[in-house]
Amino acid sequence: MTYLNSRQRNCYKQRVIKDSYSFGASKTSRMYGIHRSTIYEWRKSIEKRKLGPKGRVSWQTPVQLERIVVRLRKQTNYGPKRLRVELEYHNIKLGEKAILGILERRGLTKKHRRKRKKRHQVFYAPYAGYRLQVDTKAVPDIGRDLRSPLRYQFTAIDIYTKIRFLWIYEELSNYNSIDFLRRALEFYQSIGINVETVQTDNHMTFTNIFVGGNKKEDHQELRIHPLTEFLLDQGIHHLLSRPGTPTDNAFVERSHRTDGEEFYRTVNLSTLNNKELNIRIQKWTYCYNLLRPHSSCDNLPPLKYYLTVGQTGA
Repeated sequence: MTYLNSRQRNCYKQRVIKDSYSFGASKTSRMYGIHRSTIYEWRKSIEKRKLGPKGRVSWQTPVQLERIVVRLRKQTNYGPKRLRVELEYHNIKLGEKAILGILERRGLTKKHRRKRKKRHQVFYAPYAGYRLQVDTKAVPDIGRDLRSPLRYQFTAIDIYTKIRFLWIYEELSNYNSIDFLRRALEFYQSIGINVETVQTDNHMTFTNIFVGGNKKEDHQELRIHPLTEFLLDQGIHHLLSRPGTPTDNAFVERSHRTDGEEFYRTVNLSTLNNKELNIRIQKWTYCYNLLRPHSSCDNLPPLKYYLTVGQTGA
């Protein structure tokens, strides 16, 4: 039996012991060429492990066992623990792990229910241009020299059509935030979207309400941020998300994840200067808006969705 693996040896022993109860130890020893003392030792080892009641052991082939477990599962919808107890009533000893293995092979396992996190209410715009979410993202330059400065991606997304506009800057500043919004508004106007509201977080690039002497408790007159002033001149409302609530900017935050997974992982940023990276990011924006299907846009690219459905608000 040295040529058999452990599973084959166990099956072989089970068959020998089963036949020894049916035909007797002497006849079984002649059938298999095994000494009777070996058969008795195998019987005793089975009884010690309590694989069945004394004097009566239920031996089933793996196929027969699987059929029994599957039948009980379909009849009762029990899990491995309760199935083990049910099998014991039928004089069958089978461990919970073995039962679970059978259920997994037959595709009868229950899907674990994850504890649902508290769902935050997400705002959905009624039409294109109703709200534009704007945020920044540090460009993940993995091969960047630590002495060189970071670069930043400014992102705007129309939360109704999911059409985006991106631009790369070398620093976060009031000037760059205004320059980006100027470029973004021109882009959206060129495709027929008139932006009514711009939503940002509370970073100092977008607002100074929570910075320095502009805190409410200081009782000082609040200075209007240059970006807010620029938007007011354009007739656009500047909306701030709640402090410490990134879910308010859920659409732009989720789009940043897509950038990391589908764009930045495919680009060697260490070889690109700022101008070259902006060219690449515009190509990626074109792909995102015109070629990449979006699940919330009926599996159409955002711009095609806007041209076919979004204009009518259907």
